This record gives sequence, C-alpha cells and structure tokens, in this order.
Amino acid sequence: MFSNRIGFGPRLGAALLDVIILIVILVPISLLGIGAGLAAAFGLDSAVGGDEAEALAMIGLGAGAIAMVLVASIIALAYTLIEAFTGASPGKRIMGLQVARADGTAGDIQLYLLRWALKNSGSILNLVLPVVSSLASLVFFFGCFATLGEKRQALHDIIIKSAVYKKGDIAG
Repeated sequence: MFSNRIGFGPRLGAALLDVIILIVILVPISLLGIGAGLAAAFGLDSAVGGDEAEALAMIGLGAGAIAMVLVASIIALAYTLIEAFTGASPGKRIMGLQVARADGTAGDIQLYLLRWALKNSGSILNLVLPVVSSLASLVFFFGCFATLGEKRQALHDIIIKSAVYKKGDIAG
C-alpha cells in the first residue's frame, strides 16, 4: 500500500545533496568575508600601527564575522524556503522527489508551508524559546527515522499527512 512512498535512504541522499549545495554556496562567501576582514585588519595595523589600530582591526574582524554569519543564515533560510514553496528542495528535485499528500495526490503551498514549519520548528522556536527548540529539534530529528517503517513517513509527514514520492508517482 505504501510501496511507492520514498523511504529513508533516498531522502537522506537528497538531504546530503542539499548540504553539499549549501556548502558550495556558503564556503566562498565565508572565505570572502574572512579574507576581507583579514585584509582590513592587516592593512589597518600596518598603515596606522599601535594599540589603537590593533583594537580597530579586531573590531573590524568581529563585525565582518557577524556580517558573514548573518548573510550565511539568510542564505540558508532562503534555501530551506525553496521546499516550503515548491514541495521539493534542490536535493529532492535532483533526485526526482516531491512532497505530496499522504494519499499520493499533489500537494499545495499550504501543505508545503505547514510541513516546512513543523519540520523546522526547532529552528523557528529558537528565536523565542531556546530550551523548547532543542527538544523540538531532537524530537523531529529522531522522527525522521520513522521513514524506516512501513508507512515511510517522517514524524512531520505523519502529523501534516504528507509523504515523499517520486515526482512521476504523484496523482493530479
């Protein structure tokens, strides 16, 4: 009955592809940020000299690091929102996978957004309730192993009544 749903292995493969894609995007940004901060620090230190220049250089490095983390966070958030609006992350898309309703019919943006919010509830809750967010993250992390079961649904899929299928297996 659930044999056309996608189980743990292919979903893990899609998640790993997503991680690789994010690394390919974020590493150059990080290197540019680090390089710019170091160049500013060394340039300022050698141009001005003294303790004041060293302090300013450290402030510049710190500001650059904070900006780099913010830019990386925004890019990572935007990347996850691709699945929230289309029903497939780039990794899922490469593997030919798509989120749909549990009965195998096509999903809509409401289903995708609800699934995204539940799946990422740990990160979302971290903004307001850090302790609860850790618990939610842990629950949904281990809930991903439910895809090893007969129904091939992660905990967030079971709650939202969604599943992952090969794109060609989705009706409608």
